[in-house]
Amino acid sequence: MATVKRLTFAEVRQRHGRTWEILDFYGGWVAYRRNPWSTTAARFGVSNLLGADDLDDLARQLDEQATAESRRKSRYPPLPPDDA
Repeated sequence: MATVKRLTFAEVRQRHGRTWEILDFYGGWVAYRRNPWSTTAARFGVSNLLGADDLDDLARQLDEQATAESRRKSRYPPLPPDDA
């Protein structure tokens, strides 16, 4: 029987902690963005707040958010800087 490696808080925080604040919340986990996206980004699946019962589920959601952010950025790339 294979054992499934469960993620640790340190692993999740190392991977997503620059973008997300991750908290133990009454027996579950909550993550909120350090720099929130506008509500118009929601149509690309981008959220500012996530919740999960365990770290593995939260990490999966955070990975999905990284994909959604990439999707959003590719649709609307940043404007080039002004050459002033």
